[in-house]
Amino acid sequence: MKVLTATQMREADRLTTERYGISSLQLMENAGAAIADFLRGKFTGLEQRKIVVLCGKGNNGGDGLVVARLLKQSGCSPKVILFSNPGSVEGDAGVNLKHWQKGLGELRVVTSSAEWEPVRAELDSADLILDAPLGTGLRGPVEGLLGSVIADVNAARTKPGQKTGPGARPPELS
Repeated sequence: MKVLTATQMREADRLTTERYGISSLQLMENAGAAIADFLRGKFTGLEQRKIVVLCGKGNNGGDGLVVARLLKQSGCSPKVILFSNPGSVEGDAGVNLKHWQKGLGELRVVTSSAEWEPVRAELDSADLILDAPLGTGLRGPVEGLLGSVIADVNAARTKPGQKTGPGARPPELS
């Protein structure tokens, strides 16, 4: 499998749109559908699992919103946490945020560390955490709120003595 750099991925997306006439919105839909299909095929009983989708304001967040929408349509109940003011989510990600906001499911908006504190407990009880706050547009180290979120997600994934049995997070989700 060939792994692309962020620059190469952006160029691949641009060329796909330019050469084949596939819109960037359709590319986002395709990416989200592929992830949702993978999750439904990989994990049995996905409809009963607690799914948390972490989204930013960019295209990676838009991909996460597509996954959440498609999982919701297939009987799951994902919770979406948006790390941005909804009004600043634009472009294709904004389109998918509007789809999600049309009554599909829960949306928690977190724009500060104070708002994150009561929400971060969601990670400890989640069976699946979908990480989509940052994508290929990331430049430099992640600090502040999103730095804390990443540290908390990593801590939730590696808790010693995690529960086992029905409803537990399978090791392959870590």
